[in-house]
Amino acid sequence: MNRRTSRTAKALAALAAVLLAALPPAQQATAAPRQTATYRNPVTADVVDTFPDPAMIRGKDGYWYAYGTQNPVFQTKGETGERMLPILKSADMTHWEYAGQVFTPETQPTWHGGSRLWAPDIRYTNGHYNLFYSVPDKDTVGVATAPTPTGPWTDQGAVLPDNSGCATGDIDQAQFTDVGGQPYLYWGSYDTICVAKMNGDRTRIEGAATEVAQGRRMEGGFVVRRDGYYYLFYSDAGCCDGAFSGYQVKVGRATSPTGPFTDDQGVDLMAATSKGGVVVSANGDRWIGPGHNSLQTDLSGQDWLVYHAVPADDPDLDLVPGIDRTLSRRPMLIDRLDWIDGWPVVRAGAGPSTGAQPAPVTTWDTGSTFNDGSLPGWRAQGSGTAAWATATEQDAAGTSRTAAATPTRPIWCRPRQPPRRCAPRPICG
Repeated sequence: MNRRTSRTAKALAALAAVLLAALPPAQQATAAPRQTATYRNPVTADVVDTFPDPAMIRGKDGYWYAYGTQNPVFQTKGETGERMLPILKSADMTHWEYAGQVFTPETQPTWHGGSRLWAPDIRYTNGHYNLFYSVPDKDTVGVATAPTPTGPWTDQGAVLPDNSGCATGDIDQAQFTDVGGQPYLYWGSYDTICVAKMNGDRTRIEGAATEVAQGRRMEGGFVVRRDGYYYLFYSDAGCCDGAFSGYQVKVGRATSPTGPFTDDQGVDLMAATSKGGVVVSANGDRWIGPGHNSLQTDLSGQDWLVYHAVPADDPDLDLVPGIDRTLSRRPMLIDRLDWIDGWPVVRAGAGPSTGAQPAPVTTWDTGSTFNDGSLPGWRAQGSGTAAWATATEQDAAGTSRTAAATPTRPIWCRPRQPPRRCAPRPICG
């Protein structure tokens, strides 16, 4: 760099400093360079001891909520019992706090017969949350509804009939709603995954079940749609054997929600020879048996795999009164999900992370959650926005909604005030 270039650079830096100082404090924070946030797995460390089969959703209040299988989540705090479908809450997907449980021994429905409850799946539909869960002692799936992510929960009974039509275990469910609004339920464990259509309020399946995948200890199906394909994530090879767990997540894809699903080698998931489509497996580092996943997307559009794994240095929990076997310690992990040549894989194939990783994007530079009561003062601006209006949800101060069949993406602006603030991408329902 010559002397003239150096003087120019210094002058530009000085000008930038003057312009930044002239901005209001709130805008100075936005304009200043940001440090890249990081996180470390497990994201439930120092919150709960274990959190198997995690499912996650972003609530209408802007927070993320996670739900786990019934387990003794507070053993290290001296609690010998279990929490029944425990709930966690986070503002950034990486720092969590305990937020309750779906049922207690006093509120658990009698039709469960006292069964432990497993593998929750959470969805938002028609103004309320549907929490699907497995009832292994009854070999079926139940559903409870609530106006907020933490309840109060109203149980709606069994989703499956007495004879579901699926060849193996009627647990490990996940709900999926297709383009156009048709809901489906996927379920099955040891060793077949099935799918059936659901009724409009997503409380019962309708019609016959279709078997879409089979394999060694296959279970934990979870479906997303991307670029015209339906991706069926599943886990196999044994979830819960502590240091000997062989769990891993695999995937197949189809052009229909009912299959046929094939892996990345073109093998049908109903064929016993399907061994491809590995999304994440143990990589010889700290984590054993990574599996039973859901997916979550951050505000930048980056997908994250949400799953559990067994720590090699501390794989087992203490014995729990009333349970005649050792439970594996399975905290919640999240890792970046990359899509490479149309196939999902964790961290481009590197597997579960152990060190510091770039964190999900969970805040925006310009915008609002509308949870400060300010929504009535905002307005839609631009062409095609006549169908947009403000609305409220029971767990959020405000949202925006559209009645248009093909909604536009308006700019929402506050009334003129110094400075004028606009939100290009508000929280929209």
